[in-house]
Amino acid sequence: MCRHVFFPTYDMQHYYEKMNVHKRFKPLTTVLEQLPNELFIEIFSYLTGVDIVYSFSQLNTRLKQLILNYCHTFDFKSVNKTKFDLVIRQHNPQHWRSLRLSNDDETPGQIEYFSRLYPLDQHVFQLESISFINLKANNDNRFLSQLQSFVNLVSLTIKSVCGNYLSPINLPFLKHLVVTSCMNGDWIMVRKYKFIIINFLL
Repeated sequence: MCRHVFFPTYDMQHYYEKMNVHKRFKPLTTVLEQLPNELFIEIFSYLTGVDIVYSFSQLNTRLKQLILNYCHTFDFKSVNKTKFDLVIRQHNPQHWRSLRLSNDDETPGQIEYFSRLYPLDQHVFQLESISFINLKANNDNRFLSQLQSFVNLVSLTIKSVCGNYLSPINLPFLKHLVVTSCMNGDWIMVRKYKFIIINFLL
């Protein structure tokens, strides 16, 4: 309940941002920082990309480079704004391959916030997988029109969207499509899609 009081929209400053995040990271060299890359990769295999960047990216330059090369999948669903901001500052989105953004109750406005910082068709066009959760109706056309720039896109998930005023999606490598839509789905060009799930809103 407190979470919603302090975090009503994604654009507002989270109260934790008033704290100095860098206080969590001590400048002293630790035993952890001296571990070989192979062991870190084993540790990373049990964590999400978001948690890896948030927890390890500010330890030293070697680890930051390792993380940049290792982490390509980022799921920001239910990730608070403080954590979100630190991750996108520490890891270049142009290295990402998979992205999930959500406007759920815990992160309202996250999709719009990210797209203002990094316009989708300019900064993350290399993505192979995109998921938009709870995309606002008034932003459907703007976001989906940018998808034509994602020439490497293989997987697309959109929840939810209505196709009344949308241009058709026609992506050359798209093989997996999951859409929650109104009953008008004529805008979806399905001839190239290997695996399609369409849920209609009643």
